[in-house]
Amino acid sequence: MQVTIPDNVKELIAKRGLKESDVLDVVNTAAQTNHYLKKGTDGLAKKVIGDLTVYALCDLSGQGTAVVKSAYAHKMKLGKIVNVMGESEWKSVDKGHAIATGHVEIEYMTVKRNGPALVCPACNEAWVEEYLATKTLAAAEGLFEAKRA
Repeated sequence: MQVTIPDNVKELIAKRGLKESDVLDVVNTAAQTNHYLKKGTDGLAKKVIGDLTVYALCDLSGQGTAVVKSAYAHKMKLGKIVNVMGESEWKSVDKGHAIATGHVEIEYMTVKRNGPALVCPACNEAWVEEYLATKTLAAAEGLFEAKRA
């Protein structure tokens, strides 16, 4: 798969402290394994790299191409699914399962809480959407790290 990262997205990736090589790794791994979510022409892939879970949101409308629209990450570990609330528009590509909205156990620095996520009850897997990772989870990580210091 040919992956393109537009300049404005490269700037966003740098601003968020991510490496372009990690984002490319996420997209290429998803393309090789078919393990990602799809909604319309959008694809959402994730991969744990070191202590981060890195996500890439891509436009997959071109034949054999992916244009990265955004990338984000979080340090929190996603655990078991706590509840399933409703349907989402996302579907898993590799297994064809419907992806729901729900809550998962989230852990950071030995503290566990429940938080919202996209969930696949059939696979017991979860994904965090961009708004949550870049706002709520980032703020919580910062608070925990400040208390630890």
